[in-house]
Amino acid sequence: MRWQHLTPAEARRMPWKNGLGLTLELAVEPPGATLETGFRWRLSSAEVATSGPFSSFPGVERWLLLLEGAGFRIDFGERGCVLLDEPRVPLRFSGDWPATATLLEGPCIDLNLMVDPGCCRASLQVLHADAELPIPLASGTHLVFVAAGSLAVPLWNLHLETSHLLRVEDGPAELTLVPDSDGASLVWIHLEHL
Repeated sequence: MRWQHLTPAEARRMPWKNGLGLTLELAVEPPGATLETGFRWRLSSAEVATSGPFSSFPGVERWLLLLEGAGFRIDFGERGCVLLDEPRVPLRFSGDWPATATLLEGPCIDLNLMVDPGCCRASLQVLHADAELPIPLASGTHLVFVAAGSLAVPLWNLHLETSHLLRVEDGPAELTLVPDSDGASLVWIHLEHL
């Protein structure tokens, strides 16, 4: 059983592929992978401070969620436009698609999962916990990102604050999460290696 508790202070700050901003790389596989060497999967969070084009990631599946701010409009060209203005509602799209973001009311913060579908299969769910929450852990890698509130993990005596990440591999069959008194929202990602 392996687990790792990661805080934003431990994240790697990296420039966007297109050089127009910075991202906090929360976790990447393999460890230390870069945009140049490629990755199986990568979870990051970024402040989008200005409108502009997305970086291109050919062959990569992407999931994007708004964490803070009013959000933005994404123009996918011939594939249409999407409003990403509701917090914690995932948007899935191909890294091949040309995309341009237009901020609605100023800077916002997003969460971005990128996966190489030739290496692994991913599922992403947003869960709202008002009471004890059991999470089934199938084989593979599980990521629990706290999007709002805070969570306790009694099994390991951990306390996860907002923007903290828990990575679990070869864990127990089920992991129980206990939200704080006001509840918590979390992003649960399962990465199954092919």
